[in-house]
Amino acid sequence: MPPLKPSIGTATQGMSNRRVATVLAVAVLVALLLRLPLLDRPVWFDEACMSHQRIGTWPQLCATLYVDIHPPLFVVFMYAWNHLFGDGELALRLPALLAGLLSIPLTFWTGHRLVGQPAALLAACLLALSPVHVWYSAEARLYLPMLLSVLLAIGTFDRLLDPAPGPRRALWLLHVANVLFLLGLHYYLVAMVTTLAVLAPLFARGRSQTAMRLVFWHGLGILLLGGYVLAKRGQGAFETSQDYLRALTPAGLFDFVFDWCWTGHTLAPTAAWNSTDPLPGGVAGEWLQRLASGLGAGLLLLGTIAVLRRARSNGRSLLVLVGLLTLPGFLLVLAALGFEQTYLERSLIAALPFVFLLAAAGATLPRGAAGRALQVAALAGVTTTLVGLYVFKDRCWTVYKPNSDWRAVATWLGGEIDRGGAGRPVFTSTPNARPLAYYDARIQDVKSLQQDLDPAQLGKKVAKLGGGWLGAYAERTFRDFVAGNQELLAGAKLRVYRAKPELADLDLPHRLRDDVCYLVRDHWHPHPSVDDSIERLLQNPRVETIECFHFTGITVTKVRIRP
Repeated sequence: MPPLKPSIGTATQGMSNRRVATVLAVAVLVALLLRLPLLDRPVWFDEACMSHQRIGTWPQLCATLYVDIHPPLFVVFMYAWNHLFGDGELALRLPALLAGLLSIPLTFWTGHRLVGQPAALLAACLLALSPVHVWYSAEARLYLPMLLSVLLAIGTFDRLLDPAPGPRRALWLLHVANVLFLLGLHYYLVAMVTTLAVLAPLFARGRSQTAMRLVFWHGLGILLLGGYVLAKRGQGAFETSQDYLRALTPAGLFDFVFDWCWTGHTLAPTAAWNSTDPLPGGVAGEWLQRLASGLGAGLLLLGTIAVLRRARSNGRSLLVLVGLLTLPGFLLVLAALGFEQTYLERSLIAALPFVFLLAAAGATLPRGAAGRALQVAALAGVTTTLVGLYVFKDRCWTVYKPNSDWRAVATWLGGEIDRGGAGRPVFTSTPNARPLAYYDARIQDVKSLQQDLDPAQLGKKVAKLGGGWLGAYAERTFRDFVAGNQELLAGAKLRVYRAKPELADLDLPHRLRDDVCYLVRDHWHPHPSVDDSIERLLQNPRVETIECFHFTGITVTKVRIRP
């Protein structure tokens, strides 16, 4: 690796600081305006899990941490956030929105030393227009904080290894705190923390004091996370996969970079929610998709050339490739080792800004008119994908499946309660109808409130690891959690049960107040090939349809069960 040269002062090469600040401010403002319409989307299951409905009390928080597939940081943060600001739709999504907006200037801050000022500024603008970034900036989940933290980690790592003298104490504190933050957000981010620790001596050209300090702090963070994982495994509640995940393959990696990251799947969406057929105009969308993917592939190829050229004088420019490839490479290795359920696009979202940094480096590599044409093409291409997002987001699978309108369904069912329908059962094929309770506490999902683990058994498990006092405290807390769930269920006016394809399996004699019940079908999850129980119930000759209502992504059928 070539010797590293100081990078101090490169921030102002090209445009003046004032012009750079102006462009970034405009990009952030445009980003905010683009994201505002999505903030009013109905809350879906994962977001409802971040609300008072699931983590509103201390026992609920502890029970959630016990079973959650992620490290504890984001859930604990949302527990505190909700108590300070409430858990309305806007309040729930505000942390992700702020992280998304901050990541736009941070892309420039991290990237201008690695790919140059023009490319970093273009990348920040592309990120502001990205359908994927827009989508997850308006979702109450941990994915945009992950992206923000990885950007910050690479930016501070680069500056700490810069041989130029300068104040470092604040930078060290920021970097170490952010590494701990990363490890507390998502288990996959341990791959990024480990990779940076391994690279520190290489980029420093030896075991310098700075490199060894980086190795120490990263190693300490990994040890702390390892201790947490061992403790959780000791309780028998540590999950390594979920059935909705899949294995990352080389073909899947290509799709991730050139379709999902670059276009958000918005130019050739799969199907309307109420149809399995392609949308009209699908052929044109397919050609647009191929054109956009080809543009992205070309820009990333040029960007790789540009980064490798810059690496001759500043080896740390390779950090752009590190940011892009570390997490996907980690999941490719997991798949090769036989872990088949580990991948979903959003779990790799931290690679998104590095896709744009690399593409922007490619767009700014040619000089003169050719370079300007590539930059305009990149901006035009991403803008086109953004238009596709707004056209299809409510009826097609784009960045992710649309948010089914549980808010409207809860309002309608609440009206049924007011009209005398309290006590009737609701059956749904949805694995968990938690959003109904978020919008109307009189509607409770039975599955969400049932717990298989006995509080005494939990207390014994905890006592083996943490001692008798901690075991007793865990038992009391879990008993309070179970009691709270029972209270919610007892106060429910409508109870939601899992649908079964046969009437005999629904336990109707114990659930029917009269001969009427409600069948709720979320058309986006699960697919009928996975669960067609609602469809089969509606075909039963004993089931008579009284009314049928169609909401975005959901159909509610009020039926009478004949003897």
